[in-house]
Amino acid sequence: MAVQSDSFIVPDVLQSGLTTVFCGRAPSPESARRRAYYAHFSNRFWEILAESGLTERQLKPEDYAQLPRYGIGLTDINKTEFGSDHELTGSGDNPRALLDKIEQFQPKILAFNGKNNFRMFANEAYRISKSIPVDYGLQRGLKIKSTEIWVLPNTSARARGYWDPVYWYKLSRRHQEKCKL
Repeated sequence: MAVQSDSFIVPDVLQSGLTTVFCGRAPSPESARRRAYYAHFSNRFWEILAESGLTERQLKPEDYAQLPRYGIGLTDINKTEFGSDHELTGSGDNPRALLDKIEQFQPKILAFNGKNNFRMFANEAYRISKSIPVDYGLQRGLKIKSTEIWVLPNTSARARGYWDPVYWYKLSRRHQEKCKL
């Protein structure tokens, strides 16, 4: 069941100078309970960050505030509800606020953790139909100012059938290239 909150369940990790900002839809019930991103034990987010070289070791969900030292930030499209996608009412979905944040902080890369998150955003930002086919990887031709847009396989266990870490490794290489610029 989706639950609404009057304030952010988990605060954004956003600041100027970040290389990559990851965007999900909304915190899971476990993330809301622990007030930490990607906190469910079956979510592969923290594991793939380390495996792909985005972080030097596997961080714990409660370590999320350390990510800027790796050039990484975090946010969600829905900052006021938590639950699985099918449980959310959508009243907290705010892709426009995400666009505003990215324009403000101008990371080099915005990476969506899952295709549906990207579709929701692209519908608002570019008026692209939510039903369009989307490939994983760099979304050529779409930018927010100079920010590249990437779509990655969702790290949630519920999306395990679509899991392919190769795109996370490709993003990691691009992240490293952008860090050197």
